[in-house]
Amino acid sequence: MSELILDILVLIIEELEDDYNTLFNCLLVNSIWCKTTIPILWKNYLNYALFKFKYVSLIKLFFSYLSEESKILMNENGIDFNLSFIPQKPLINYISFIKSIVIFDISKVIEICFNIKLLENQKLIIEKEFYNIIFNQCSNIKCLDLSHEFYENKYDMVNYIEIKDHLSNLVEFTCTQYIDEKIFDALAEICVNIKKLEIRKRNKDNNGLFKLIQAQRQLEYFCYKGKKSRTHDWDVFCKDMSEALIKHSNTLKHFNAPIRLCIPLITLNSFINLETLMLGYSTNYINDLHLIKLPKLQYLKVCYLTKVRELIQNTGGFLKRIEIYKPLVEAEEIIKIIRVVYQHCPQLEYFCFPFVDKVGDILEELLLKCNDLKKIIMNGYYLDGDILLKILIKSISKKLQHIEINGDWKFSVKELEEFLNNWKERNCLLYIKFDLSSHCSKKEFSDIFHKYIDDGVLDRNSCILNN
Repeated sequence: MSELILDILVLIIEELEDDYNTLFNCLLVNSIWCKTTIPILWKNYLNYALFKFKYVSLIKLFFSYLSEESKILMNENGIDFNLSFIPQKPLINYISFIKSIVIFDISKVIEICFNIKLLENQKLIIEKEFYNIIFNQCSNIKCLDLSHEFYENKYDMVNYIEIKDHLSNLVEFTCTQYIDEKIFDALAEICVNIKKLEIRKRNKDNNGLFKLIQAQRQLEYFCYKGKKSRTHDWDVFCKDMSEALIKHSNTLKHFNAPIRLCIPLITLNSFINLETLMLGYSTNYINDLHLIKLPKLQYLKVCYLTKVRELIQNTGGFLKRIEIYKPLVEAEEIIKIIRVVYQHCPQLEYFCFPFVDKVGDILEELLLKCNDLKKIIMNGYYLDGDILLKILIKSISKKLQHIEINGDWKFSVKELEEFLNNWKERNCLLYIKFDLSSHCSKKEFSDIFHKYIDDGVLDRNSCILNN
């Protein structure tokens, strides 16, 4: 029974891996909780510390692992940024639990934190010692990030690690396109099990990057967050990227292009098992979107309406999540898309779309026919929220539990209370969030929210925002 309880405890704490405040509290419960939490807490700690700008704490911890020989070497080379600040080496080897490594310029961080200027030879010594500590302690790295703002190309990561011993089990890799090709070449020889690849910053012809992509055995997730460069031919880059990715036509399941599509649009037809497609606001050649057929697509996110209706029609009926972000739309455009959604997406669970006047009737049809709908998000400005509440009362999905109404909406207290009283009969907790017009009294609406939260009708995280 104790093993079963421990297994359950591990599963629970793993669900909290991004909630660092709660994880720190878990350490204090008892010794079993502490031992269970430490590996989970430290798995992604480097990412957390850099994201939260906890540079001094990070430097203190890592340099507590400096050997006496390393401290002497630093002193001999005039590195005297107050080594007395370094604490004793911890009893627990926390660094050994780190599975996600972010490569960054430790010398630059030290210069900023301690307001000193390091010489080039001093920087080299610090970098070597720092990354030797990391890679000597972390024996099974799963994630590697070479995109941090403090990462510089002037030093070669390969000089600090024995790649074969540390990165052969890498499954997630994030990078920019300006990394030296020889780093990509070295990684391509060893790292062939990457499943998730994310690329950032402006495009550049980098044969090492294309080689790394082609070397993978089962790439499942590809994300391109790069922007178009003025100095490199975009069309040539897209052609080369397409040739590198086409090898993974059977394994690729998730394609994310939040800014622009980095391959010719028609190449998407090759990814027959694609489940996720996200196309950003700068995607080119969208007029041909009606030519794309993705029979297994489950998640679609777009920032425009051109040919989206045709794309949805060309899916296999498995779409569960659709997000459409476009601030200004014509009513006729969005009406046609909503009609196609309820006709071709019987499994829809999540729907985000721009709300405009005249959409009411077609929205009612959607709510009646998409019986699995759990979350709906509507974005609109200067609209009558009472009309929307009446539609929701009449035709609300039985599984709906989450409603967001974003923009600038006018509501009346009477209609809101009627809606919530109607919901009360369902005996199902509702999360609701809406943006209230500045012409409405936020206090009056907040009082209503608190009342229905206390009555167990609304989720306690429900909220009203005043624009």
